[in-house]
Amino acid sequence: MKRSTPLNRNIGGKVKYYRELRGLTQKELAARLQTCGCDLTETMVGQIEIGYRATSVYEIDKLAEVLHVDYNALFAQDE
Repeated sequence: MKRSTPLNRNIGGKVKYYRELRGLTQKELAARLQTCGCDLTETMVGQIEIGYRATSVYEIDKLAEVLHVDYNALFAQDE
């Protein structure tokens, strides 16, 4: 399996955590992102969550905006 984001960042795991905390499906998250101008599909959200797809700074910013979390909450290094 290809790993696009560093393991110590685990951005995908954080996206999944906050998405589930907000009660959103991957499809609902993708739809909200698309309304903000971030063209991620449900499949792409799933790939981000499992660490298969690289995530741009722009996408991280939009994910933080839609999930209502601080940018650093997604980008911070795991302990």
